Amino acid sequence: MKKSLLALAALTAFAGAASAQSSVTLFGIVDANVRSVDNGPAGKLRTQSTDGMSSSRFGVRGIEDLGGGLKAGFWLEGALGADTGGGAPSVGNGGSALTWQRRSTVSLMGDFGEIRLGRDYTPTFLNIVSFDPFNYVGVATIANTRSLNVGSAGVNGDVRANNQVSYFLPSLGGVYGQVSVSAGEGVTSAYNKSYGGRIGYAAGPINVSGAYRTVRQSGTMISDYKIASLAGSYDFGVAKINLIGEQTKYSSAKQNLINGSVVVPFGASSIILAYTRSTGNSLTVTDAYKNSNIGLGYRYSLSKRTTLYANYGRDANGNNAMFTASGAGPTPISTGFTSTGYEMGINHAF
Repeated sequence: MKKSLLALAALTAFAGAASAQSSVTLFGIVDANVRSVDNGPAGKLRTQSTDGMSSSRFGVRGIEDLGGGLKAGFWLEGALGADTGGGAPSVGNGGSALTWQRRSTVSLMGDFGEIRLGRDYTPTFLNIVSFDPFNYVGVATIANTRSLNVGSAGVNGDVRANNQVSYFLPSLGGVYGQVSVSAGEGVTSAYNKSYGGRIGYAAGPINVSGAYRTVRQSGTMISDYKIASLAGSYDFGVAKINLIGEQTKYSSAKQNLINGSVVVPFGASSIILAYTRSTGNSLTVTDAYKNSNIGLGYRYSLSKRTTLYANYGRDANGNNAMFTASGAGPTPISTGFTSTGYEMGINHAF
């Protein structure tokens, strides 16, 4: 009897240890709001919208301990339209059904770092979104002033890249970084062969990084598409300051962008103030355009997972610029107008 009990205990312990070696997690964010966008002469548009504080999503991720410090992992993540209950297009892809196009990767991790394969964020986008307190969504984000395509080149994949192979550095005393290459696979369409990388340093209150990416000329493109950026933040405790500088080039077209923001926490609340200025020109219009964006946000945390928020954004367009708050609103729009947007919503993470 004692032997049977010992054997049963040993078997139970072994099963527990085996199950502890692997895990699968369901996760997501549901973000919905009421929004109003005023595009000047084009009029106003009021909507029950989504993604004002962060992108709504649903995902499943897992990790397996292979022993000897080696681990395998996967990550599948799709965009949700919280206002309709359906799938939503992720930035950098179309469609309306729920897909895994926010991220679909498999990884091998160890003391050497991480090797990751699949559709994932590009290094240059990570360098922007990591220092945007509005998480690249809503009426106040840097995204509303950042032109992903300065020359109308038909180059997508700035936010995410298909067929990407990345290597991430292990922990090196605050130094972090990655190198990424995406294969064109002989298809001369939106997702062309590209390569890039990011290197940074984060320790204590400071975080600084730089990134570069080139999308190779292919199909109807007339040159390579190049993006470079420097960004940093410093947390004073009573406030956190972020700075971003970026340049995008495509043939004779170019955009220069600077962004500064401050986040002030107090109790369960925080206030965000941001300013973005972009200048540049397109392939077809030689006169430079200019735009300035002011973003103001408020957050109130009901818990660690649920937050109420309100945002205000104002895009002032000069010369040939036609940027709009939230990147949407009533049309047709014309150059040189001012676009404003308001939104209030709730964000729940699980």
